[in-house]
Amino acid sequence: MVAPYRARNDRCILLQQRATALNQSARVTGRALCCAINFLVILACTAATQGGDNQQDPAAQEIKAGTSLLQQGNYPEAKVHFERAKTLQGKPTAETNAGIGLAELQMGHLEAARQMFTLELQFVTNDHARAQAHYMIGSAWLRETANGAADKEKLQAAEESFREAVKFDPLYDLAYFNLAYALLGQDRQKESDAAFRDFINAAAANPESARDLPVTPKSHVPQFTVTDSTGHAVSSDSLRGRFVLLDFWATWCPPCIRALPAVRQLSKFFPEDQFLLISINEDANQDEWQRFSRTHEMNWTQVWDQNSNLYDAFRLAPSGSKLSLPRYILLDQHGFVRRVYSGTDQLGLLMGQVVRTVRSEFDDRARH
Repeated sequence: MVAPYRARNDRCILLQQRATALNQSARVTGRALCCAINFLVILACTAATQGGDNQQDPAAQEIKAGTSLLQQGNYPEAKVHFERAKTLQGKPTAETNAGIGLAELQMGHLEAARQMFTLELQFVTNDHARAQAHYMIGSAWLRETANGAADKEKLQAAEESFREAVKFDPLYDLAYFNLAYALLGQDRQKESDAAFRDFINAAAANPESARDLPVTPKSHVPQFTVTDSTGHAVSSDSLRGRFVLLDFWATWCPPCIRALPAVRQLSKFFPEDQFLLISINEDANQDEWQRFSRTHEMNWTQVWDQNSNLYDAFRLAPSGSKLSLPRYILLDQHGFVRRVYSGTDQLGLLMGQVVRTVRSEFDDRARH
């Protein structure tokens, strides 16, 4: 009787963690929020240029104030300013609809947000703007499914919106990421896996991932030897000759869980003689780590970091301070740390830069 109970309990844990990840992916934060606000600024500037407006235009000033308040996280006041701009303009515009929609979305007014972004689609004039509006509509649908029991029709609506987004902008990596979660919520695992792989490919092709490349060696990898979940030794010396991404995570870390399906696909992205992903768990309880990795079939290299020894060896935080997760460290084939990444707000940038860096190195070898 113990084994069936454990299986049912693991299934409950899996469903709870999936709901948490859905909720995380549906929220417009970090890079997605920054991109939305930046695009809103571009819309407003374009409208001002086309309309011959100047800095004294009252509607333009209201839009500027609303955008600033969005950046500050004051969504109710931001909405007020965009509504004033709409009244002053005497008609709805792409920028006022987008501003009101973003404020509504961040306040959790999901139906109102969808209505505003749908109206925005009537006024935008380029494919990236259309992709952005569809992405926001999909985010509202996905976030609604995360607020309670998954609703198949809402998940399908989210899926449709994200597919429209990537149709208009094939390099919109965040749309692929949320598309994958919409599919995962419908238990369409193979399609979800493919969408997470599309997320990685789009991130690598996105010009933004070329920012600050190439990543240059920064410091030597500290000497270490640990034992993985299969009982094999993993040492700093044994990792030479290929790129390695160290993924520091914990079962109690929602952003870590959110990134897990994409991390899984990255672990299979390159041959093992070119790239290895090692997930390093920071749970205090080893049993929690083992149960989680078993339930989620984490079949790439797994290490339990007892007492956070590796975390400290890489000096990821001052001695005695709290853990900050997730953290990712890219090591090169010569035993140097190339780059340290924090959090998942820029997960696409991380994935894109890792793929570009590994491809560049081994493509150069193939040419010579």
